[in-house]
Amino acid sequence: MSGRTHTTVLTPQDRIKTFDPYVANLIDRTAWYEASRCIMCFDAPCVTACPTRINIPEFIFRIKTRNYRGSAKIIRESNIFGGECGYVCPVERLCESKCVRNNLGEEPVAISLLQRFVYEMEKPKGLVKFDKAPSNKKKVAVVGAGPAGLSAAYELGRKGYEVTVCDSNAKPGGLLIYGILPWKVAWSVAESEIANIKEYGVRLLTKKPIADAKGLLKDFDAVYISTGATKSAGLGIPGEDLPGVHLAQDFLYKVACYVKGEGKAPELKGKKVVVVGGGDTAIDCAMASLRLGAEKVYVLYRRSLSEMPAVPYGRKQAKEEGAEFMLLTAPVKIIGGNKVSGVECVKMELGSPDASGRRSVKPIKGSEFTVETDVVILAVGQKPDEAALKSFGVKVKDGLIEVDKNYATSIKGVFAGGDAVNGGDTVVEAVAEGKKAAEAIDKYLSGRK
Repeated sequence: MSGRTHTTVLTPQDRIKTFDPYVANLIDRTAWYEASRCIMCFDAPCVTACPTRINIPEFIFRIKTRNYRGSAKIIRESNIFGGECGYVCPVERLCESKCVRNNLGEEPVAISLLQRFVYEMEKPKGLVKFDKAPSNKKKVAVVGAGPAGLSAAYELGRKGYEVTVCDSNAKPGGLLIYGILPWKVAWSVAESEIANIKEYGVRLLTKKPIADAKGLLKDFDAVYISTGATKSAGLGIPGEDLPGVHLAQDFLYKVACYVKGEGKAPELKGKKVVVVGGGDTAIDCAMASLRLGAEKVYVLYRRSLSEMPAVPYGRKQAKEEGAEFMLLTAPVKIIGGNKVSGVECVKMELGSPDASGRRSVKPIKGSEFTVETDVVILAVGQKPDEAALKSFGVKVKDGLIEVDKNYATSIKGVFAGGDAVNGGDTVVEAVAEGKKAAEAIDKYLSGRK
């Protein structure tokens, strides 16, 4: 058996001309070969590493037998957003990091590429559907149409509940539609899976912001809050309010609307851009800036490359496209008058590990310098809208909704999950949380322990 299959990737010069996906998918022959690399482990560690517990060896085995419909069924039994997650999951930190082939000194099985392949083979005949329980006449309201809310809505709809999902955006999907740009995955993938969820009787109401969760209990038997982490964190340094400073979530939302033809993009053509942060969102902002015509993009990160949380694949793509990484560098002030003109920075040095497990950093005295720039994008984390969470009337602690082990809030009948509870995680974690919350809500409404 030879090594892992690698598909065609557009050159950096070509891919920054468009927001379209630039990584080719597997075809029948290469998918069969890659599936044959799976050792079919008993008690497979890749399954344990998957938040939704997809039976990975089983879906791969069905590819080997060319039972693609059966493979899609295995994936969707565990993850209704199996197609989307095939494209956006950080597999380098999850399933593929645990592949036994790593222990053999080889590259892991390309689980994400195989999952994408299954979705593409499933799509022409319609997405796999499962039996739906008869209506139990009970109603559940879901606030927030992101991956956690839609996952819960699907699970409850399949169990026979009448589910209504309310969202303030013009389209359902949350992060899937307004935060993930299409070079990672075409929006049609999430849209097809959302359409599939609707077929279980789930009602989707857009442009429908909700402020009072308790009030919903007049018309519904239970409420699930899953409004996500829609706000970007700031740094708290001088100059953050200058024209030309963008918060990452707002920036990516505007870019998504622009690509959809629903708004104007931030004007970056010919400009220098500084992106502050080291996560996947920072990498997305850098790559989006290059696609909008930025002359130069710098990524400032206060730790070293080994501590950078962004997945290595994304970092590699950004570097190839022209982003320049300035490591062990922290901004202390954004400079400008009527607009941004630069960022005052200081060099950092690594210390002992902090509470996060990564090495702490401290500034090097006398190492201050300035980076000239026209635009600054702050991508230093996201968080829920605390004011919105408090408006629901539930108990909020440290900016997050407080829940018990059953996802129940301080108001009886009101549950919460996803980023509004954990502060922000991956799409697949949100889907997993939605599943768990739906089970808890079902137990509550059915009287089961």
